[in-house]
Amino acid sequence: MSVGQRVSGPVVFSAVLRPHRSAGASANRTVLMIAGGFLFAVGCAFVAAGAWPIAPFLGLELLLLALAFRLNQRAGRAFEAINLTPQALTVSRVDHWGKRTDHAFPPHWLQVNLDEPPERHTPLELRSHGRSLVIGSFLLPDERLRIARTLRRELGRVTTAAGRSRGEGC
Repeated sequence: MSVGQRVSGPVVFSAVLRPHRSAGASANRTVLMIAGGFLFAVGCAFVAAGAWPIAPFLGLELLLLALAFRLNQRAGRAFEAINLTPQALTVSRVDHWGKRTDHAFPPHWLQVNLDEPPERHTPLELRSHGRSLVIGSFLLPDERLRIARTLRRELGRVTTAAGRSRGEGC
């Protein structure tokens, strides 16, 4: 199945995987305002003591903190959408810049590989016909395990139902 090939049929399983972010935009603004107030007070104290060259560096620290928060929020926009139909399992990956890449695998030969119990950096890998794709690298180990078990169960249902509809098996 080619990457650009459109897949039709009923969606049996669907999930959207997103990286965790500990704080939203409003919490980041609050932290920046508190840090800005603190740095302003510290800057005023240094200026009053005659050490005025310190003040621009305090402003630079606040600017760097704001930039770090902004980059963190942008990285949180990335996601992976997984859709399983009887014809294919598709993974649509959108990075933090908005660039989209699509991957499709036939469900009948697809392997879902994950060491159990997963360690912190154990990859969740989809493998079929010599191609592989690591998904959910930003998830916690127990979340990767839950997704792997769910994918295995749903793939089993799809392949079993397809075998019955073709008259294979019992």
